[in-house]
Amino acid sequence: MQKKLLVLIVVCIAAIFAAGCTTTVPATPNNTTAVSSGTLSVTIHPDITHYTILMSSAPGIGLSAQVSGTLPADSLVYVWKTDYGQLLSWDAPGFTIGELGNTSTSRNLTKVYWTYNNEKGTGNRPPVHVTFDIVDPATDATLGHAEQVIGWDAKNDTAVIG
Repeated sequence: MQKKLLVLIVVCIAAIFAAGCTTTVPATPNNTTAVSSGTLSVTIHPDITHYTILMSSAPGIGLSAQVSGTLPADSLVYVWKTDYGQLLSWDAPGFTIGELGNTSTSRNLTKVYWTYNNEKGTGNRPPVHVTFDIVDPATDATLGHAEQVIGWDAKNDTAVIG
């Protein structure tokens, strides 16, 4: 009887991890804010809606910027920022994780991943604000801006979008 119970528990735990680690349903970015400037509109699209650092399928929540309109110059700067956790790079072919810190600046629309430290501390984790800006370095003008808010589940250990 104890052997069957132990096997059942192990199978259930494996199923829970497998379900959480293989989810590929695109997130609905219903709490993304976008700012339009003229003919340029920017939104942030997350790959998944729930993330815990125990997942093995990705190093974090993949975030891509979607830009609608005509970009006015080739020399624009793209800036990702977060006020909690950190940003990562994770690219083919080697899929090596690169730590970017809480700010990442590039000259192309590179996808980033957001993740967090597992240390909870004594209180609840704060809502996370991830922003994306398109900046013209010649004038220092922000041509496009978007923000994605990430919250937490009731246990305060799974990041949730939406």
